[in-house]
Amino acid sequence: MKKFSPRRRPLAAAVTLAVALAAGLTACGGSDGASTEYSEENPAGLAFSWWGSDPRHQANQAIIDSFEASNPAITVEGQFGDWNGYWDRLATTTAGGDAADIITMDEQYLQEYAGRGALADLSTLKGLDLSKFDESTLNSGKYEDGLYGLSTGRNVYVVMANKDLFDQAGVPLPDDSTWTWDDYYRISKEVSSKLDGVSGTDYGALDVDLNIWLRQQGESLYNQDGEGIGYDNANAVSWFEHLLKVRDDGGGSTAAQAVEDQAGTLESASFPNNRAAMDWYWSNQLGALEEASGSDITMLRAPSSTGKAEDSGMFFKASMYWSVSAASDYQDAAGEFVNYLANNAEAAEKLLLDRGVPVNPDMRAAIEPVISESDSEVMSFLEEVEPDLETSPRPAPVGASGVQLLVNRYASEVLFGNLTPEEAAEQMTGEIESLIG
Repeated sequence: MKKFSPRRRPLAAAVTLAVALAAGLTACGGSDGASTEYSEENPAGLAFSWWGSDPRHQANQAIIDSFEASNPAITVEGQFGDWNGYWDRLATTTAGGDAADIITMDEQYLQEYAGRGALADLSTLKGLDLSKFDESTLNSGKYEDGLYGLSTGRNVYVVMANKDLFDQAGVPLPDDSTWTWDDYYRISKEVSSKLDGVSGTDYGALDVDLNIWLRQQGESLYNQDGEGIGYDNANAVSWFEHLLKVRDDGGGSTAAQAVEDQAGTLESASFPNNRAAMDWYWSNQLGALEEASGSDITMLRAPSSTGKAEDSGMFFKASMYWSVSAASDYQDAAGEFVNYLANNAEAAEKLLLDRGVPVNPDMRAAIEPVISESDSEVMSFLEEVEPDLETSPRPAPVGASGVQLLVNRYASEVLFGNLTPEEAAEQMTGEIESLIG
């Protein structure tokens, strides 16, 4: 699942989601489900929803089986699908008051659902122990005064580099604690010039890429209040100019190849097929990339204009969240299941790093003896870069669920030469302001 795959959401589907959210979620009230009684004779029947591939489905079903074995008063039904279908179904079922009790939530949708009353405040649920989660982690799942998402684990957004391709090109890997954007362009071009059919890098053209660029300029995609943009248009212009630099002078792939990659699966993209030496991914995708490519992949910090690691603009992000539907008839039972996911060593050993490095230190300790070499590398990398990371941004504001698609669309327009960086920045900013206004 390349970069969590949200950039492949069709425009029509995004519009459908926005309409469903606006029309349906505002009518969503909570239930009094937290007081509903259940017992072994009258068990609470829960639904647990998620997106992903077969390995995740299998791990989640194993977790459900082990939970039910030790909690006979609660039954759990798994509901899952691919990324696009997942959000379409969630919007529809939430609007109809029939969403899953336990919802796997993504950062870009968390405040959208919380702000429209569709999620329960996790801090009020019996049986959910939050004591192992630090304040910054809990804050990442808050909306106003409530806790509506509990982090499943944390990631950082990185440059993935194919060490085998670098070796074939005779180009040394950069020192990622000191490299600059000029180094990035130069190294990418050098690799591309020495390997036929291989680009030096693919484009990082999502909202997270834009946000890292803005953070390096002392700004951010959204302001601290989460109610508007947090950047000057000149820095958005410079980001689009950076994409053109990658295309024209930095050994980047063609615009057509970039769009083709965005429309496909992880397995069909350039980087996992050894046709690009670098690309941008979340850290927990290292294992999947190594398996797909059959190559030795390493993670690098983002370049910066200063060459200082602390100026990279990188941050910890909650990989996903556990949320509970406000319409659930069994909110406390759902809280017990979330507690199992978040605090039980058996669950952690089944999840491993599929949903990020566990924030709960006890869960990290539980999986260390059993994780793969690539997962161990991810955990070590996050520990290494932590001193240089800046404060994580707030979750995307209400209305921002379509921003990722929007940013990627304008990046494509610039790469194909349909808009200048100035035109793209002005139009993109106007649309973002309309979405979150």
